[in-house]
Amino acid sequence: MYPIVGWRNRKSADTRNCACGTWKQHWLNYSGRGWPTSCSVMRCNNPPTVGAPVINSNVAGESIVPMCAACNKLAEEFILKINAIAVSANPAETCAAKKRVMYGSGWE
Repeated sequence: MYPIVGWRNRKSADTRNCACGTWKQHWLNYSGRGWPTSCSVMRCNNPPTVGAPVINSNVAGESIVPMCAACNKLAEEFILKINAIAVSANPAETCAAKKRVMYGSGWE
């Protein structure tokens, strides 16, 4: 299970691409879930509009989580909801490898 505290937005990933087309589609392809009705950030109930690239010093690499536009602009650390699903943003582990990679409570 990944930590829920210590997450930050990673803006540099906006310049990278994967075979999925968008980070939202990437999340949909590799989470095994439908798009959630609320943002992944604790205490935010806005509808998510993007698949947001995020980082955590306790997690290797970058991850993607569903996020609203306002939380996607946060400069400070934030906490993810306990039921948030983060997928790897590394195409070599996901779309380029054609395999499903999931973290957190999403393992089945």
